[in-house]
Amino acid sequence: MKTRSFGRSAAVLAVIGIVAKLIGALYRVPLTNIVGAEGMGLYQMVFPLYTVLLAFCGGGAVSAVSRVVAKYTALGDDKTAGRAARAAFIPLGATSAVAAVAVALLRNVISGIQGNTDAGVAYLALAPSLLFAGGISVLRGYFQGKSNMTPSGVSQLIEQVIKLLLGLGLSRILIGRGVRFAVAGALIGVSASEFVALAYLALRALIARKKRIVRTTRPELATEAATDAVIVTDRELLKELYSFALPVTLGSLVLPITQMIDSVLVINLLIGGGAGREYATALFGLFVGPVGTLVNMPSVVVLSFAVAFLPALTSAVERGDGGAETVRAATKWIMLFAIPMTAAFMLFPDRICGTLYRRGLTAEQLETAARLLRIQGIAVFYSGVLQLGTTVLQANNKAHLPVINLVIGACVKVALTPLLVRAFGIIGAAGATAAFYAVAATLTVRRAYKQSAIGADILRAFILPTVFAAVACAAFVGGVYLSRALSLAYLWQNVVGAALFVICYVAGVIATGVIDIKSTIAEIKNGRAVRRSKKVSGKSRK
Repeated sequence: MKTRSFGRSAAVLAVIGIVAKLIGALYRVPLTNIVGAEGMGLYQMVFPLYTVLLAFCGGGAVSAVSRVVAKYTALGDDKTAGRAARAAFIPLGATSAVAAVAVALLRNVISGIQGNTDAGVAYLALAPSLLFAGGISVLRGYFQGKSNMTPSGVSQLIEQVIKLLLGLGLSRILIGRGVRFAVAGALIGVSASEFVALAYLALRALIARKKRIVRTTRPELATEAATDAVIVTDRELLKELYSFALPVTLGSLVLPITQMIDSVLVINLLIGGGAGREYATALFGLFVGPVGTLVNMPSVVVLSFAVAFLPALTSAVERGDGGAETVRAATKWIMLFAIPMTAAFMLFPDRICGTLYRRGLTAEQLETAARLLRIQGIAVFYSGVLQLGTTVLQANNKAHLPVINLVIGACVKVALTPLLVRAFGIIGAAGATAAFYAVAATLTVRRAYKQSAIGADILRAFILPTVFAAVACAAFVGGVYLSRALSLAYLWQNVVGAALFVICYVAGVIATGVIDIKSTIAEIKNGRAVRRSKKVSGKSRK
């Protein structure tokens, strides 16, 4: 995939990812108003285990299928690329079915262990979504391996819209029967959203298959498609898929498990330090709720860039050219987003938290949330570095190395959490999280750049100019705030300030040469010309 194609693919996933994440964030506001604090407690109870099971049902399948499909596509073997996706369906479907049935049957046992059997009906409502997880992962991986990011992005958007409309509707209808049934209604919306997303992806795959059959059954194209490629058996494909998927799945389990440890460790440490149980729970809620949501939003965009980058780099590695140009492009796009978001979170956390949460949080809680966001903002930068390094290693068939580094980072986090929480309270938990990302990212990117020589000074060419632009813009906007030049209401002050930051930052990266406007416009025009020529040639063949 060319650099411009990578940029377009990343942009598609990034934009849709932002919209989907915003819908997900907005969804929790009316849901909280419907089910209250108790209902949100039940809602949150089921998700740690659900996240772990999702990882088993397809956490590593998206990357694994994407990489294998991209590999055989680059080698000109589209048939084997399609067989790889089909080969992954049966074992993942079986795993998903077992997980769904197990949760449905053991729902009361699980909720009893957690201390509230009212969550049993919530687990029952959520169990069907596990049934569809494997198929969604395989189909997303297939399209991404073909460098077509639109189906994955649209399916994510479908999930959020269905969850919002159906989940809130059912929750509002069932609240009369009790909080636990209202929560179950919201989770039925989650299961329904997964089913609709799977149906959409399956339909897109069927349409793509019909187009491929029509294209390859033409005599003049069938002759061109004939190759002497070595036939790869389904067993060999499964071995190739799972040798890659297993470490990726293990890696995807590290963060949920550390979050489960946090949910037990942090609250008890705060209580041991003299905080009441309700106050300790509220502090932890700030840490994982409002602040966690904000920190996760940039990670969605960064992950979109990394996902779009994996097939391109895999193809480059299989062709033997090392993928230096693609690595440079990925570094640029990831840093262009991660650095200004880190600067914004670290320099204006009070403005961000006040704009979003001042109606739902007290002044004291807003102050605590701002302090948490300032510390966790560091993790945004290191999350981008981690995603970049991880994808480089995955493309080079070294998927086990990021897992080892994540485990090392998790051990550091678990070791630091008691020390930092005792010393600094809930702020210490944010510091331990930032340390987790810093350690894992540093170790991973170090191994990644040994694996893939990029042939350019990334620090001088991209990162330093981007840092300079972000800090200069932050200083400018901060000066505007301090001078009280914006004599507007609080909300509009922050909206205008954010717009000034974005405009100033874009101008800065253009002025420093990180983005070359002339070449970008030329690439867009060239891409349009290529697409038009393909349409014309396709019509002439018909």
